[in-house]
Amino acid sequence: MHGGRLGLDEVIVGLSSLVRTGWMIRGVPPSIGEVVAEHSFSAALLALEVSLRLRDRGVSIDPWKAAAIALVHDIGEVVVGDIAKTSGISREEKRRAEERALELLEVHDGVRSLFREFEEGASVEARVARLAESLATLLRAYYYERLGYDVSDIRDNMRRVVLELAESLGATDIVRVFVEG
Repeated sequence: MHGGRLGLDEVIVGLSSLVRTGWMIRGVPPSIGEVVAEHSFSAALLALEVSLRLRDRGVSIDPWKAAAIALVHDIGEVVVGDIAKTSGISREEKRRAEERALELLEVHDGVRSLFREFEEGASVEARVARLAESLATLLRAYYYERLGYDVSDIRDNMRRVVLELAESLGATDIVRVFVEG
């Protein structure tokens, strides 16, 4: 702790240790459970790839910003934990808790700004980051299914979300190869 706040070193270790709850609820053991840092990295790489392809088509987008937004989209979870959608806590309550958590992190205001941009979803970069976050979850669901875990509810929901987001961005063909598993 640095003056009552979590330093970046603690944020990194925390997110690298925090197993995503939804997988464990469905029987995936923590020993092979995806941690938040893995998820964020996957989302960032997917956001970069999708953004670069959209930019090649003439879409006005900053691929590096989209990747950065995806990278930090779950940073507040280091304080509040990974709250599963089935927890009964609304998306708005989770967002407010994570927003308060940001104030406990010793990170640059630009990082906080990227997190907020993801939550607001107003920019094309934030919408691509949201798509990439959902796509990362879908790809992980396929992986766990190949290992024999029943995560079909997550798979089906994420497939629907990915296709809706991709269509709104004109990126359906870009993500189709991933969606088909």
